[in-house]
Amino acid sequence: MSKAGRFAGRDIPGGNRQMTTQFESTKSFQDRVPEQEKDEIREIYDTLAAEYDQRIPGEGPSDDIFTESEYEFLLSKISPGEDVLDMGCGTGRFTVPLAESGANVTGLDLSAGMLAVARGKLEERGLRAELREGDMAALPFPDGSFDTVSSMLALMHIPIADRQAVFREVSRVLKPGGRMVLCVKNTVFERMFTGDRFASVDITDVAAKKLTFTNTSSGTEHTASWYSFAPHDLAELFAKAGMTVTHLKGNSPVSAWLADEVLADPGVRGFVRSLERTLADVPPFNHLGYYLLVEAVKPLW
Repeated sequence: MSKAGRFAGRDIPGGNRQMTTQFESTKSFQDRVPEQEKDEIREIYDTLAAEYDQRIPGEGPSDDIFTESEYEFLLSKISPGEDVLDMGCGTGRFTVPLAESGANVTGLDLSAGMLAVARGKLEERGLRAELREGDMAALPFPDGSFDTVSSMLALMHIPIADRQAVFREVSRVLKPGGRMVLCVKNTVFERMFTGDRFASVDITDVAAKKLTFTNTSSGTEHTASWYSFAPHDLAELFAKAGMTVTHLKGNSPVSAWLADEVLADPGVRGFVRSLERTLADVPPFNHLGYYLLVEAVKPLW
């Protein structure tokens, strides 16, 4: 599932922000078992699937810059005819453009509701992609099935106990020389700023490691686990899975700190985009993005 809490979403009709929260318990989120966390995630996204695309991406220059960077990074790594697994594909936010690029795409998600929305988008556009309901920690595919595995804004929902299993599964289903391309929330950025720079309807609580979906169409708030990644976390997870990080880029290392009123000026926006295209790949700026864009490669042998 793609994250629904990144940027400011549009107003959802009927959302009255009742302070009733499903799935909250007196136990901390870290005390729950992985299967409980995954069941909660599945139910939340099944519930929100019909309105998910109204919640992201947000509207504004900062949102646009972030989204442009995501698409540029992922699609620049993909060639027509590649076998691509879009892991945590949600409503097809990246599955659709991947299919449009000429890749042979398979989308995987825990939520049948989100997959139904993705299927509708593909059918409307006359595109083909295989959509499968499944768990990242136990991928339902043979060894060496894919040239690329992508996961954009979905890995933060992985239970901590399942993290290494997910990365090992990715390595297993990749062909020799294959790559993983991902986008995740950056723990280093959170040390500088604990709020949601762009969010209004879906709010992350950094200290509690949770994401709350507010202002839903039913008026009910939903809370799910939400774990960011530091660059060294990713390096270690990939290394233990037998893969090597080859490209680490910070998403919005400059624009995350600028108000939309500033970025609304075309001259400023153009300068910031040019600056970020240069600095986002260069240490230490690549470690300081609001989110991290990462490519890692599996050895040829």
